[in-house]
Amino acid sequence: MFRDKSYPKAIAILFITFFILSLTEQSQCEENFSTLIKTKMETIYQRFSNSLIPLQQGVAVSIDKNYAIVPAKVIEKVQNISAVALDSKLNLAVIKLSREFNPVVFDISKTKDEVFFLFTFLDEPSLLIVKGKFKENKVELQGRQPLGSLLLSLDLIPLGVVTESGSISEALLIKPFYSEINKLIKRKPGWLGLQGQTITAELGKIMSVSEGVIVTNIYEGGPADKAKLRRGDIIVEADNIKIRELKDLQNIVSTKFAGESINLEVLRDGIRKTYLLILEEPPENFIQKRTPHILPIRGVEVIEIPENVKTKIKKSINGVFVKKVSEDSPALGILKEEDIIVEINKKSVNSYKDFNEIIQQIGNNDLLILVYRQDSFQYVIIPGQKSR
Repeated sequence: MFRDKSYPKAIAILFITFFILSLTEQSQCEENFSTLIKTKMETIYQRFSNSLIPLQQGVAVSIDKNYAIVPAKVIEKVQNISAVALDSKLNLAVIKLSREFNPVVFDISKTKDEVFFLFTFLDEPSLLIVKGKFKENKVELQGRQPLGSLLLSLDLIPLGVVTESGSISEALLIKPFYSEINKLIKRKPGWLGLQGQTITAELGKIMSVSEGVIVTNIYEGGPADKAKLRRGDIIVEADNIKIRELKDLQNIVSTKFAGESINLEVLRDGIRKTYLLILEEPPENFIQKRTPHILPIRGVEVIEIPENVKTKIKKSINGVFVKKVSEDSPALGILKEEDIIVEINKKSVNSYKDFNEIIQQIGNNDLLILVYRQDSFQYVIIPGQKSR
């Protein structure tokens, strides 16, 4: 959280002047110090005002004309910005910028000062002065400081950014980690090669699980396909971290790059299995490997997939085409016209004949249906009842 956002510049200048006067042993007059501080402030504003990007819960600092670094905690709270890559050890994310900013060139201080400038955003660009101590590759700062703020030495050398904020805040020194940050910029994010959705209460009843991510689609030739995962598998852990919802899995994958591995714990037919996936770069024009889903029932008219629909899909896909859903149908609002039913209760629907046979076998049970809809796959549930 930021400090009081009504910080007038004039008060800040006086505060800084007084602070440095109290710390220095030199016998210069207050007027000379005031002039010196004002000059340093103007220099900082001129050099770095176009290097900081204000965000909802902190600040991003440009490290390349098209990229900025930002604490991971900040990026988690910003809805309209997604990280290019994230390094959980450094507690930093890299974001791509919509326009060019002046990159900050970080360096190592030649002295071990215990007083620093902190350039940040309150309501506007603001300069604070803070006390702190060097500790390995960090500087521990007194007080709660705005996340992402740019830390500078008294001789105006950019040192690092604030990555932890509390009664004692931490600023990570950036210079020692240039190579790791360059990797974040240059390396491509990892791709699992699957689609999934969070297990809802309704899905959980049918699948006898309370949480996790169910695989709705496997991309042909992708990492999940190579590792032999299947539609209907339920991902419950990734790298020994429990997966309760889709966001959990996405967060873990977002910290990895193409070429890195991820271990997935999967439930398949009630049996727990472990799969090792080597993440890849997502192809520019990949085509989904189509998946299935199904329904019952009264008031639903299905036909073989029309040729013009197959042409639009641009890939062979098996199933039946939902032509009409009547207003009195129990599937109304669940199935939609032009859905393609590809699977019913984990059984593939390859034709209209398969559809009828599966429906007859299910009887009054709920139907777990995988549908292909608007170029993606989704599970839906039709409550159990007799089909007519």
